[in-house]
Amino acid sequence: MSGERHRIEVDDAYVMAIGRAVFVFSVLEWNAAFCCDRLEPGYLRTVEQKKRTAGGIAGDLLAQIQGLPAKDPRHACRDAAVRFDELVEVRNALMHGRPGTAEGGKQRLFRDGDDWTIAEIEEAADQFAACSIELGDLLHGVLAP
Repeated sequence: MSGERHRIEVDDAYVMAIGRAVFVFSVLEWNAAFCCDRLEPGYLRTVEQKKRTAGGIAGDLLAQIQGLPAKDPRHACRDAAVRFDELVEVRNALMHGRPGTAEGGKQRLFRDGDDWTIAEIEEAADQFAACSIELGDLLHGVLAP
């Protein structure tokens, strides 16, 4: 088999936007997992063993931060962890979208009856990147060994 994927109609710009969003979210998800590992050494080994989802990683990161002593400077990670948890829902809405035909005949993903536009997908990818960058800064800052 080769080329069957081209039988599914969708324009290249749309697929490229989705692909970038997926990749950027993956970087975000692993930055969150690395933060968990800094807070709980050995955590990374559990990600694949326990088949942790992005939502599970977000919950773990929030729980680890909430378990810190009140004056611990690592509490600085809380806002980024909350944002990551919120962005898991955005990613899920995109990745579990229902395929369909939008106005003008374009093939799109839908959520709650509305189609994901390229601009909305790019905005989501930008939000994923901003949170990933923030977690990366924390990883190499307050969470650094």
